[in-house]
Amino acid sequence: MRIKGITWDHPRGYQPLRAVATEWGRSSGIVLDWDVRTLKEFGDMPVEKLVDLYDLIVIDHPYMGEAASKSLLLPLEDYLPKSFFAVQAAESVGPSYDSYEWKGRHYALPVDAAAQVAVIRKDLAGGIGWEPPVETQGLRAAAHRLPEGKFIAVPLCPTDIWCVFLTLCVQYKGGEIFTRSGIDEAAGCYALAQLQEWRAFLHPDSFRMNPIQMLDRMAAGNEIVYCPFSFGYTNYSRRNATGRRLVFMDAPRRSGSDVSTLLGGAGIAVSGRSVNRDVCMDFIRYVLDPVVQRTTYYINGGQPGHLSAWRDAACNSDSGGFFINTLDTMRKAYRRTGVPGFNRFQEEAADLVHAWAKQGADGAAVMPLLNKHYQLICHDKI
Repeated sequence: MRIKGITWDHPRGYQPLRAVATEWGRSSGIVLDWDVRTLKEFGDMPVEKLVDLYDLIVIDHPYMGEAASKSLLLPLEDYLPKSFFAVQAAESVGPSYDSYEWKGRHYALPVDAAAQVAVIRKDLAGGIGWEPPVETQGLRAAAHRLPEGKFIAVPLCPTDIWCVFLTLCVQYKGGEIFTRSGIDEAAGCYALAQLQEWRAFLHPDSFRMNPIQMLDRMAAGNEIVYCPFSFGYTNYSRRNATGRRLVFMDAPRRSGSDVSTLLGGAGIAVSGRSVNRDVCMDFIRYVLDPVVQRTTYYINGGQPGHLSAWRDAACNSDSGGFFINTLDTMRKAYRRTGVPGFNRFQEEAADLVHAWAKQGADGAAVMPLLNKHYQLICHDKI
């Protein structure tokens, strides 16, 4: 028997799933093939395009409302025992487990956990006696303390400027930013103004890079010393990392705010069209076993979705303390709304925010436009 799954095109996305599938296949006798799509497609590609082609889908959590409203993914409570869900809830890294729930039912479960965290080249920073800022408001002053040719960078391509924009909104607000009318306007104006100010001191390629491109640059060259907000990748902090080993840490926060950054990660779901439902559920039980998460899944390049792996001494030793050093950020991460239509909205909003930030647009004028867009796409479907 052969089934198919789709994940995203990065070693963190496909290597652990293929390794676990091989291990599972030895006992189950089932072949599970994993295809890949780009990181942008992972966040933006409609689930409708995948459900007829794949049994298992690795998915971003803001899709839950859309998937539920169209019966695209199976509600996992109908197929898996309560005892299994109790383990998953207990193993949640921050709000990861809750992020895949919609109206009391889970349409995916976290196989991978992430949030925007900070990353530094300790060798470069130590060589010049430079310390990263604890608060987001200190970024400009910290950048000015760097010698010529050394930079702070942030991945701010359209997809990621949207994520950083939301992080800044949440840090300003200190909590939930979305209402039925859209994003809190004062928070949005603050976030847009910050992004515009950053252009004066960030690495000049920041507005073109995604996290992988920026981390590659950090590991290969000596220009970028620090990034305050990037989705973390253990691949760059492991003993076998290519290039210079990067060190990940908790992200800076706005003074007085207890909210950290935007939640990321990936969930594993089952297509509502799959005829292999029981087999898919068996694989989910296997890949989300705590022991598998902190052994086979991690060892093969994965970033586990389970808290036991984040606390595991072997995982932390191999990854330079990646997990324990960023766990506080994960615990206090912000979960985006998952209202139907949200993914279409955020894909279009990302391009708008990217253009507005580069143009120096007035937040007081653009936030009503952004929220009108939200209301047209999302508001009437809540």
